[in-house]
Amino acid sequence: DRRRAFRLRRAGRRSLRPLSDLSLELENRAATSFDPLDPHPVVSEMRPVVRAMNGLFARTRQAFDTQRMFVADAAHELRSPLAALKVQVQMLGRAHDDAQRGVALARLESGIDRASHLVEQLLLLARNESGGEEALSTVSLLDTARLALSDTAELAQVRGVDAGLEDAEDCTVLAPPSGLRILVRNLVDNALRYTPAGGRVDVRVHFEMQAASAVPAAPQRVAVLEVNDSGPGIPPEDRERVFDRFYRRENAPAGGSGLGLAIVRSVAERCGARVELGTADL
Repeated sequence: DRRRAFRLRRAGRRSLRPLSDLSLELENRAATSFDPLDPHPVVSEMRPVVRAMNGLFARTRQAFDTQRMFVADAAHELRSPLAALKVQVQMLGRAHDDAQRGVALARLESGIDRASHLVEQLLLLARNESGGEEALSTVSLLDTARLALSDTAELAQVRGVDAGLEDAEDCTVLAPPSGLRILVRNLVDNALRYTPAGGRVDVRVHFEMQAASAVPAAPQRVAVLEVNDSGPGIPPEDRERVFDRFYRRENAPAGGSGLGLAIVRSVAERCGARVELGTADL
């Protein structure tokens, strides 16, 4: 009996050794190491756990790489406006009279506005892509569109653009309320910046019947937000690139950050929405 108990203890230690090895490997693993674990040495009952851990490592690697790329991009993009602000401060200090000081001060204020806008957009993108868990709730798309127009009313006035609601149906959607407001505001802001003085920006909220992917014969009623403007439009070959971070087309108006539409797509993906670019008849 004593011999049998000894053999059982020794067999138990042998069967638990893969778990001990796994525990030791995890304890000694570097914080930035996301390589998958080998599930075969452990007992079969533990293999689903190891596979789940490997899935977690893969998602963590993706989040880490995204954040690292974001920090590098942000540092690169912030250099230009900060360098410009330094030059504008120097010009203000060298001004010889009130007229020169007024011009230098106006340029400095414009530079500060641009840098502030860039930082705000960077923070919004970082918050959304880091998985900032704003709960999804039922939101009025019409009310959100009204808020976006209110948020951008000053820009519309400054640019001399007529912006307003058209075809306003009271649609509700499941979305993060703040994220949806940012999405719509960025769309309207982008349209205003590219529309020449005297132009129009029309925001439309309505329902459309669209074919369901699972059951083509049964169309679905979906909420649609349209932002149409009388600006020059985006060539078809550029319509995918404008969603890239920091991408700015040639002759883009001053004051933009190159992040507005990247944020729009990021929020839309979280909401399960689809963003499409086309042509407007205004």
